[in-house]
Amino acid sequence: MDKIKVIFDVTIIANVRNNIKSGIFSVARALLIEFMQKEEIELKLFCRENDRDLVLKNLKTYANAHNLPCEFESDIVLPAPFYKRLAKKFLSLLPQSFAHRLTILIKEFISKDKNLNSMCTEKNIKKISNDEFFFSPIFAVPYKYRNINNCIFIHDTIPLIFTEYKNSPDNAWFFELCKSLGTDDICFANSAYTKADFLKHLPHLKPENIIVTPLACDERFKPANADEIARARKKYNIPENKKYIFSLCTLEPRKNLIRAVKCFANFISKNNIDDLVFVLGGAHWDAFIEKLENEIGSLDENIKSKILKIGYVDDSDQAALYSGALFFVYTSAYEGFGLPPLEAMSCGTPVITSNNSSLPEVVGQAAIMIDYDDDEAHIKAYESYYYNENLRQENSKKGLERAKLFSWEKCADIMITEMKRRAGL
Repeated sequence: MDKIKVIFDVTIIANVRNNIKSGIFSVARALLIEFMQKEEIELKLFCRENDRDLVLKNLKTYANAHNLPCEFESDIVLPAPFYKRLAKKFLSLLPQSFAHRLTILIKEFISKDKNLNSMCTEKNIKKISNDEFFFSPIFAVPYKYRNINNCIFIHDTIPLIFTEYKNSPDNAWFFELCKSLGTDDICFANSAYTKADFLKHLPHLKPENIIVTPLACDERFKPANADEIARARKKYNIPENKKYIFSLCTLEPRKNLIRAVKCFANFISKNNIDDLVFVLGGAHWDAFIEKLENEIGSLDENIKSKILKIGYVDDSDQAALYSGALFFVYTSAYEGFGLPPLEAMSCGTPVITSNNSSLPEVVGQAAIMIDYDDDEAHIKAYESYYYNENLRQENSKKGLERAKLFSWEKCADIMITEMKRRAGL
């Protein structure tokens, strides 16, 4: 069997610390596991993280991929080994996005050439055959691989749309990615909306080179039993005698949580409801959590006590918290894909979500969809689920069926099929 050679960038998997993982981590991990199972792939790894012990530990823990050959980035060229080690140590102490950008600036200075593309020449990059590909789940392809088949998973254009993201130094990697994307690169877009957005903002890209590749969710997302739900409720201090609405996402402005919470307050006040709480799960932005706290602090004490911020939710508890919820709320202002609604549907949880960006592609007709900025629509949606058990059961069944359309195997197969086509196999 003819095989394609794939170099997989595992940086987002390998540099996890304190078991805190992002949505992109989940995507990269799932795809790596799928790629490892494909007989038509000869797989190698690439990593920008310099702590080799951490890399091997995380690759073993999260993907059982520690035995695969792995190349580490070594971009800096300094006159003596001592200074090289010292520079790497210094860079390892910095935030990843800043460290990577600083590496670029050092290379520019050393080469006395401001044109980054000039570093990708036949002189310092080995020519690789047409059946070899570099696959990145998120970051720009390293310079040494820019003249081979490049495959990049593109997720959204949030930093180009929202000011608070555009001005954040944490998003430097995104603008580096945009600058690096070439007309011949293969881009796998997580939704048709993301494809359209990239073509809008980066018109030099070719539509035929952007392949829509829907995401999926882990197999652990399935309806939990009563004991699992009870354990999760106890762990996160959700009152046993209350129903709960659930939200799981990073607490940040784009997620529209202040409106969702204030509409919840109006909903329970209007209907004199005392048996329902709103559970907010997920890590947070420090600046945004202060604003959210101020908004919640202005509410009536009785209502305030019904809004529970439970923080980061462990992977092993997520399905149980989805399953135990009366319904799930995710009325984001913008999503490149929107994994949490798919996870909720996979657990049989009725969903309320926005009708914008990629979210209709995810939920289809299996959820209540509303305008993200419409307060009355929020309240009406809450009322529809709270008072109508038949609707909850109907959308629970629809959600379970809808979720079956998405799988990581399908996602990986789309990618591999395109790579094989490019390789002429």
